[in-house]
Parts: sequence; C-alpha cells; structure tokens
Amino acid sequence: MRLMQRNEIVTAIEKAREGICQYLEIMAMLPAINVDSDKGFQRLFNHFYRIRQRSENWYKEYYAFMERKKYNHPKFEEVLDHLYETLGRYEPSFSSKLAATLDPNEPVWDQYVIRNVGQRAPAYSSTHKMSKAKEVFQEIRNWYDKKIESAEGKMIIDIFDKLVIDHNQITAIKKIDFVLWQMRS
Repeated sequence: MRLMQRNEIVTAIEKAREGICQYLEIMAMLPAINVDSDKGFQRLFNHFYRIRQRSENWYKEYYAFMERKKYNHPKFEEVLDHLYETLGRYEPSFSSKLAATLDPNEPVWDQYVIRNVGQRAPAYSSTHKMSKAKEVFQEIRNWYDKKIESAEGKMIIDIFDKLVIDHNQITAIKKIDFVLWQMRS
C-alpha cells in the first residue's frame, strides 16, 4: 500500500465524521446501559458495524456475552472461541468488533484490514480456521503496532487530533482504522 498524502488523510477524516460520531455514541453508551437489553444500543452497534441477517438467538447470545464481559476486556481469541462454542459459528469479523468495543486498543478484522496487513482470511471450510484466524489476528495487531509508530501513522494521528474535537476519546488504532476504512476502495 502506498503512503497516504496529507490531503487524502484530511478527506478520509471528513468522510468518516458520521461514523466517528456513531462510534463515540456507542462508546459513551457502553458503560451506562445494559447492552443485553438496550435495543437502541444494539441498533446503533448493528448499523455501525454492519451486523445484519443473524438469528434472534445469535443477537441474544452476542449481546449477553458483551454485557457479561463488559469490564473484563476479552481478547479476540476468547470471543471467537465463545461464539464458535455457543452458536457453532465461525465469526472472526464480529468477534473482533465485540472485542474492539470492550477494549478499544484491539483492532477490527475486516477484508480491508486483512488486505492492508498482507494476510488472507482462512477459508470457512478449513479444518484449521480457528487457529489460523488467531494467527492472522496477531498479524493484524503487529501491523497496527508498527503503523502507529511509523511516520505515516504519526501523521494520520496528528491530523486526526487536529480535526476531531473528541480525539482524546479515540485510541490510536481506531484513528488509523477510520482513515483506512475511507481509503478501502
């Protein structure tokens, strides 16, 4: 991936403003409500993270787990294992979104992040998909650690901090994620 230019970063942040506001609302609501029963939170979370077309049982278990673990900050691996064990579903993307909400220093798994990291998601049919997904996710973590310390990462964070009033409520990983999400095409 080529290095981003200052004007591209500014444009990406401007395009991300609505999402940034939604994210800040999610993070403000999280400690104040019961996510297991608050339908407003669930709608906002589902919209922000594009979670749709899951069974009622899936949503019930997902938000019950989120509420139970709200203060324990489970890692991606724990969430991935839990959803697989309780629902029989391999859900790396939605596992990462739950983990990153409870621990904002965790990254999010999506196809664009995986592409940026130079990894490939394991096939759903793979017998080793769970362990491979955990390896890929560790590579995502490593990539973000390096990106945050890079000149480009520091420039993204600096520009973000100058343009976003509530920047102090958003982690470095999430700042970079907001910019990269807008650069996905």
